[in-house]
Amino acid sequence: MRFFQLLLLFWFFYALVKLFRGSARKRPAQPKPEKTAAGEEMIQDPHCGTYVPRSLAVELVANGRTYHFCSEKCRDAFRDSH
Repeated sequence: MRFFQLLLLFWFFYALVKLFRGSARKRPAQPKPEKTAAGEEMIQDPHCGTYVPRSLAVELVANGRTYHFCSEKCRDAFRDSH
């Protein structure tokens, strides 16, 4: 009888660990889009991570480097944080 109790307890902990390990796994990263359907380069906003076509991006030049943003709001938040 004691053997079955230990077996059941072992199975319970095994299932519990398996459940937590499965939920803790990260989702695979989405591949970044390189171009739009029209062939335009997509760039990633460094503040929020959104991809935006280069022609629609809001630019900011800081410390000799050009950054591209999806909106003025993201540009301003990035500028304020750096």
